[in-house]
Amino acid sequence: MKSRLKICSISVCLSALLATTQPISAQVVDTDEPETFDIELNTPTVTPKQVGALRNAMSNYEQSLIDQGLTVELIRDDQVLSITVELDLLFAPNSTTLLATAEDELRPLLEYTRHYGKFKILLAMHSDNTGSDKYKEWLCIERINSLYDYFDRHGSTPAMVYGYPMTDTQPLVNNNTRSNRAMNRRLEVYIVPGPELINNLKNKK
Repeated sequence: MKSRLKICSISVCLSALLATTQPISAQVVDTDEPETFDIELNTPTVTPKQVGALRNAMSNYEQSLIDQGLTVELIRDDQVLSITVELDLLFAPNSTTLLATAEDELRPLLEYTRHYGKFKILLAMHSDNTGSDKYKEWLCIERINSLYDYFDRHGSTPAMVYGYPMTDTQPLVNNNTRSNRAMNRRLEVYIVPGPELINNLKNKK
């Protein structure tokens, strides 16, 4: 059987960046090895002289993704890319099958998933508050696996991709209207520099 994505369960909101996560298989949560989302967002150590080069590199990647129509911002001292995608562009309601429109949203991310060690990709899947906690977690996990399968089909390196089923733990707005629930259903993608990118910057003269 094909290896599936590392998926981590979230127990507190992402905004605090202190969410406890547990690597799990495609179906079963493993609570024996807690980690933190905050740690996963950390970049490798760079010298003060390399910080500027890293920021410039990530700024160039940011602009490239913006030019391709994505909603992007730089976080973590301008060293980590944060991309937000409306989930209704990726999945129909209650579905785990990618829509045809998902291609336009996911294709620009492929280059960041293909080179082992250059980047680490964190996929934070958010839902609205509809359904039971068990259902929302299942739906987020299966949607993350659908994303993983997409990346896998296009030559991605699964060891550098991590999934986080956030469910409804961090709504952007109150879930009291249909439009608000649509806003809360989203995919957040974090592109974190890896050791290979840092080494490339070190070797640049």
